[in-house]
Amino acid sequence: MTSAESTPLALLPELCRGPSPYILNRTLISHGKYQGLGTITYIDPRDQTKTQRERDYIFLRHQNLHNPVGTLIPNIYKDNQDRWCTILVRQFRPQYESDTIEFPAGFIDRTGAETAEQAAIRELEEETTKTGTVINTSPPLTSGPVPIAARLAAVFVHARDKEGAEAGKQRLDKGEFAVELQVPLLELESRLQELQKQDVVIDPRVWMFAMGIRFTLELGLERGVSEL
Repeated sequence: MTSAESTPLALLPELCRGPSPYILNRTLISHGKYQGLGTITYIDPRDQTKTQRERDYIFLRHQNLHNPVGTLIPNIYKDNQDRWCTILVRQFRPQYESDTIEFPAGFIDRTGAETAEQAAIRELEEETTKTGTVINTSPPLTSGPVPIAARLAAVFVHARDKEGAEAGKQRLDKGEFAVELQVPLLELESRLQELQKQDVVIDPRVWMFAMGIRFTLELGLERGVSEL
């Protein structure tokens, strides 16, 4: 990482995007090849005292703050037993010192050569043995309550098995390791609970997907949907 004192001036515009009158200043602390760490000074628009506050945040270099930089790929898949499933990925994340359970996901091409939907299908085919058809795409979403200045697009996909020479194969990058999990939707919550007992970290979006399935069933919401 580069210290703030030796930061190239060319990096400073990356911290100065956005017309909000509530953002008073951005200061670069350090940066690497793809990410930077900065401090933002701001006033909360709902604070009548107009107190200035500071927060550290991470940003992605050379990326438009308002466009999604990556895709999250929630999905449904019907297995050979005619059960609706979802396809998840288990991989080691060094920042947690543990395996994580996530939906397939990845970056959208930095050059603008692909859409979020194209990136979603490409990442699904790289990380798993599946391809698929896009069902729905979200508007740009936050990356979560963690202070990272990056947006994601959730591309919901109807997954299916690859065919031909690609059947049963992943296309992982060199040095990348990911295990595909195929989990029936009705077993998703219990399977996640089992994995947690093994000190595996569950992505919150996968957990909320499981909770959504549970409460849809418990509250009988699927009957109301079918009647629409």
